[in-house]
Amino acid sequence: MHTHETPAQDHDRQRPAPVARTADRHDGRGPRTPGSLQGTLGNTAVTRMITVSRMMTEDEFKQSSKRITGKRNTSEISKVDEALRAFYALPDTGEVARWYALRDIVRACEDYVSHKPEGGNRVAGVERLKGEAEGTQSEIAEAVFRGLLTEVDRMVTANEDPDMDVRAQAGEAQKASQKMSGPEFTALVDGLIRDLGELRGDERLPAETRAVIDELMAVVGLVTVKQYPRGGMPGMKLTSAADQDPAFTFNVDTQARGGSSFMLGHVAHELTHVAAHQAFGSSPVMELVRAGATDAQVTALAEERRDALARLRRTLEGGAGFSDFQQRMLEEKLGYGGESGKLKKYADSFAAAGKITPEQQAQLIAWDAAAGQASGTLVEYDTVINQMLVYLHLWETDQNHPFYVELRAAAQVAFDRRSQARAATAQAAGNNP
Repeated sequence: MHTHETPAQDHDRQRPAPVARTADRHDGRGPRTPGSLQGTLGNTAVTRMITVSRMMTEDEFKQSSKRITGKRNTSEISKVDEALRAFYALPDTGEVARWYALRDIVRACEDYVSHKPEGGNRVAGVERLKGEAEGTQSEIAEAVFRGLLTEVDRMVTANEDPDMDVRAQAGEAQKASQKMSGPEFTALVDGLIRDLGELRGDERLPAETRAVIDELMAVVGLVTVKQYPRGGMPGMKLTSAADQDPAFTFNVDTQARGGSSFMLGHVAHELTHVAAHQAFGSSPVMELVRAGATDAQVTALAEERRDALARLRRTLEGGAGFSDFQQRMLEEKLGYGGESGKLKKYADSFAAAGKITPEQQAQLIAWDAAAGQASGTLVEYDTVINQMLVYLHLWETDQNHPFYVELRAAAQVAFDRRSQARAATAQAAGNNP
């Protein structure tokens, strides 16, 4: 997923430091178990409950929200009582269960207040409880995110469909990430980037994927800000001016639909934008076209990429070797990589925001026209190819699967094109000090 220019703000709230986690490292040999996968990715479930700020008990809440007249059990306030009672009745089952119980408290409080637009004796106590519950959510947010990631990983490994689960773990993981402090969030993303790099320690990693990860790790230092995309969409954006050293901001997608594979695939996707931008010498739109290309060259490039996506779709037909969820994830990426009109859409948006010159806009629109219906391949092709490489490795897909074979071939061609462009760009820079 990639949206170049969207407003976002850094987190600035201070919360307790992340809790320690255990790790069961995989030695790179033999089949991966779900436990070893979690250890490698640093998302092992928290092994002890986190001590959080004290929240009022049910009796204390009743005392703070009592009134002289009216029966409590016939009022909306009883639903708040029930939610608070359920929270304190929880066994020590982990932070995810506490998160859902706290969510229920917040919802019950909001429902009660919404029924009291004129206020009332109990509203102050309800608002206080809501604030305490939200504060507790913030204190356990990182542990909850990791716990939800662990649960989604378990489902993917068991060929279950996380998208169909009524608990909506992906959405809750996103909400948990929103409640992390800035340092917590940055540390989480730094850990995901590190985890992607550490996949190179797996001796079964295909050579094509290893080369891609080497390439991506080389540009990590250019990403100077990692943040939750408040007010905007996820994606990578160039934040430096043309006369400055390149610097990028990573607005991170924390839905975690597919667990660790989704998150590391997302990291690979966005870092590919950075690597390709540096290789092709492209504009802030980060088009996957070498600077100075002719319209005829762009047409040929788009057709080549369109045909590669078509071959991948054909090998994916029938879904053999993939769960319904995995099949859907791959189909989404193949579609996203080839959408029509995408380059013109970005060019117009960036021009309107003053991020590119009229001359750059005209060039990009001309390339969009040259690409025809395959315009999206000029923006998202390399990114989704690399993203799917990470998916298939973490899903432990048979490397002889026809889709995997075709994907690795496409990835190698794309990698070679970026490498050649990078060498040419470096040579041109050397000739023009």
